[in-house]
Amino acid sequence: MNVKRTQLSMAQLGALIHEQSKDTSKLFFTEHVEEQMRSRRITKACVLDTWRTGRIKRTPEPNAMKGSVECKMENFSAGYRVAVIVAVRDDPGLIIVTAMHA
Repeated sequence: MNVKRTQLSMAQLGALIHEQSKDTSKLFFTEHVEEQMRSRRITKACVLDTWRTGRIKRTPEPNAMKGSVECKMENFSAGYRVAVIVAVRDDPGLIIVTAMHA
């Protein structure tokens, strides 16, 4: 029986995100996150570091309109607490939705 990625537990989503972080070609940045990174002065290196080593700090939220589950990953990077919202869909790849100071 195959379990859809959007039906994984919080621990399984965290493991999936960390596993996918080994290949940056599986990560997609939305235009929104790039605008937010510029305005909040968050570097791509901080976002990638949070993606690779951050932890999910709240219950992932389903986004029915996008067919995804959104996970808030948090990490301490470059002297700041950084948070990124990572959207996990059933198709391959992950989408960085936004980035902020936590």
